[in-house]
Amino acid sequence: MKFKTIVLPSLALGAAGMLLAPAPDSHGFSTIGGSLGTGQRDFRTFNNFTDSTANDNQTPDDQFPGHQGAVMAIWKACIEWNSGIHGDGTGDPSQAVIGSGGANFDANFQGEANGVGSTNNNIHSALSGGSGGVLAFTETPISNGWRIRYYESWIWQDGPQSPTFNQIDLQGVACHEYGHALGLGHTTVSGSTMTSFISGTGVSQRSIATDDINGVQFIYGSKSGTKPTITNVSVNGSLVTITGTQFSASNNQVWFTNGSTTATGLDPKVVVAGLSSAGGVINVTIPAGAGDGDIMVQKNASGNSSLSNSWPVDLGGGGGPGGLSITSVTPSTIDALNVGTSQFVTITGTGFSPTTTIEINGVPVAGIPSPYSVIGSTTITLDPPNATALGNATLTVKEGSDSDSTTITFVANDPPALQGGTGDEPVSVFSFAGLDVTAAGGPSDTFFLFASLDEIPSVVPGFFSLAIGNNLTSLLHLATLNLDSVGLATLNVPIPSAPGVTFWIEGITFDGSFPLPDTNHQEVDILF
Repeated sequence: MKFKTIVLPSLALGAAGMLLAPAPDSHGFSTIGGSLGTGQRDFRTFNNFTDSTANDNQTPDDQFPGHQGAVMAIWKACIEWNSGIHGDGTGDPSQAVIGSGGANFDANFQGEANGVGSTNNNIHSALSGGSGGVLAFTETPISNGWRIRYYESWIWQDGPQSPTFNQIDLQGVACHEYGHALGLGHTTVSGSTMTSFISGTGVSQRSIATDDINGVQFIYGSKSGTKPTITNVSVNGSLVTITGTQFSASNNQVWFTNGSTTATGLDPKVVVAGLSSAGGVINVTIPAGAGDGDIMVQKNASGNSSLSNSWPVDLGGGGGPGGLSITSVTPSTIDALNVGTSQFVTITGTGFSPTTTIEINGVPVAGIPSPYSVIGSTTITLDPPNATALGNATLTVKEGSDSDSTTITFVANDPPALQGGTGDEPVSVFSFAGLDVTAAGGPSDTFFLFASLDEIPSVVPGFFSLAIGNNLTSLLHLATLNLDSVGLATLNVPIPSAPGVTFWIEGITFDGSFPLPDTNHQEVDILF
């Protein structure tokens, strides 16, 4: 069954409300039948959100290691239902602590999935289009899984700051939807997360209220005194030490977050079984495939009270089989001059963190702003530097003393390319400073650089075709360059017009073929 579950205040819920059965007590909360067993506590995100605001929080948080953006927002949302505070409880300025359920229930963060999955793969994802005032919905059968979808007709904001008036808070809506996944329907109690409509932009839904807490405790029972509780986790090389209470003397399991983006049908958790405890301590070696995220302990028992709270852990490379690794680089062949975002490189692997660094042929990749972004423990996007030589180069990721390398290949730009400033977007310059230009083509080619006040083509059939110059009437030859062995040349050219004027630049190369290959063209705005 499908629940279209949360709407804007001005619109009624509609027929979906009739699917909600009230719980057999006097509280406002309701249940929809069923609950999540310990084998269904995992949750993942397929991060296909297209709003830039859904992934603009790239600030690391040590309570949510290795992940940012929508993945972090949804992580915070789900663990608000946990039995107790997550780590030190921080991470959300809108509430005192995260983790307020007080029930025999704790969610198991498992990072990212590679697709939306089916209705029982426990995955959050975006859905194109919309449905009236509906923001998101949860698909059940609950007992063997669920799926949550967020309509992209809304502008999603990942926090932790409050959204603007035209944005919707992803964390707040996700907290509501996950309440359905664990078995709750809507409530009539104002101020609760599980009301059928959001308050404002949805920030207040991030923190579950008394009626929500009563509901989760009704389904899973109030937190038992025999439930295992983690109070601290430390990492020393490849050894993880877990401190807590109510662990079994033997046959405990430790659950790690998977360090990879996992297939939708896979049980993603990385489990080490058969572990003993002594004095409230479990020691475990980081297993292959584990990544930054949460750790949980299942004692040698069954039922809701057998699974511990979740505790954040940064494995820090670990020095062991769960450490830093590169699994792929896409694309692996890169132009000598990377113009714009078309050849941004995606590095996938495990063990990445906000402190991971990148080198190419032993030279650190650096700049302001940083030319690479760590999207999560499994993904880095890189704006590659210009080539210093054509052919194979060694790309290395580093985290402390841990590292892994792979090979990428730089090739000459074909067709040729042109870059004014540092990108392919319009560039603003001071008239007195000139314009920094990088030209790219075949090694040792001759490059002709032109400027024009008109973005109107100049075409000489069989010879060349330019997007500027107004049939050669306003075409100015700025420079002739001899490209080097990599096919690159950089120079500063004088500004050909007055302050406040816009002009365009474009180039062609002479390599012995006709018509002469032409480059992209770029707008330049003269400030003063």
